[in-house]
Amino acid sequence: MVRVAGIQIAPTFLDSKKTWEKLSDYIREAHDNEAQLVTWGETLIPGYPFWLSPSGGAKWDNSDQKKTYSTYWREALDLTDSTILSDMKKLAHELKIMMMGGVAEKMSGSTYCTLITIDEKGELINRHRKIKPTYEERLVWADGDGLGLKTVPFKGSQIGGLNCWENWIPYTRAALHKQNELLHVAVWPGSEGLTRHITKFLALEGRYWVLSVSGLLRTQDFIDLSEEEFPVKKFLNLEPKFWQNGGTVIADPKGNFVSDPLKDKEGVVYADIDFMTAIEERQNFDYSGHYSRFDIFNEPLKEKF
Repeated sequence: MVRVAGIQIAPTFLDSKKTWEKLSDYIREAHDNEAQLVTWGETLIPGYPFWLSPSGGAKWDNSDQKKTYSTYWREALDLTDSTILSDMKKLAHELKIMMMGGVAEKMSGSTYCTLITIDEKGELINRHRKIKPTYEERLVWADGDGLGLKTVPFKGSQIGGLNCWENWIPYTRAALHKQNELLHVAVWPGSEGLTRHITKFLALEGRYWVLSVSGLLRTQDFIDLSEEEFPVKKFLNLEPKFWQNGGTVIADPKGNFVSDPLKDKEGVVYADIDFMTAIEERQNFDYSGHYSRFDIFNEPLKEKF
């Protein structure tokens, strides 16, 4: 049995250092509760770019949008030179746990929606950039690549992960299925309406464990930001209490929830998983094996009829 944890918290929005300090406390709490894998939501550090639609993010050459982007870029992590990443690696090594979670990554003047994986030795063993940001996300995040579209070893099995709506793309799921994925981590900005349904679907299709881990965002998490650094705030409706309501949930390989989705509050969701349960369910349907038929799906049929 392996204990996994999904950490659902709100960021200290657009403040990577404070968000990491908050997250690290929750990671220690999960470790104290015997978690061996800890996860967190999409771009929790420094936060999901929720402002784009309500503030008219597509306005061309708009000074407010450009300034907000530059603040976001400033707080994104350069994976080649990041104190926060170094601290993450040290903590993983200290606690002997694996970490998988979302950060905004920067390279040159671009930012990426990136899912990082750090192993128990404190090594960054994978970084997966979201291959296609969704809709208005493209105003902030650049297209990713396929270099991180792979599973990694964990406790004698293979685990993998995808960002948000990548989980809807058949080819991205299939790429990980081909690598005998037994635990799938799906990271989200925070929407119980999404995670409640797709988590079951993923589990039933893949016959694997699914950990859907979400972020949370409340008006209180950004209300104190200055308009100098976050000038689009003046266009936002500050009445809603929740902008992203969470929805972290874990499903077994039969599609059953370990617990109901965590909604409207911060917390940690745990599950004790047995990878052999996934193997049992693949006796009749194995998308990674005898039902995959990658021998015919990988190449167009060349036979003549």
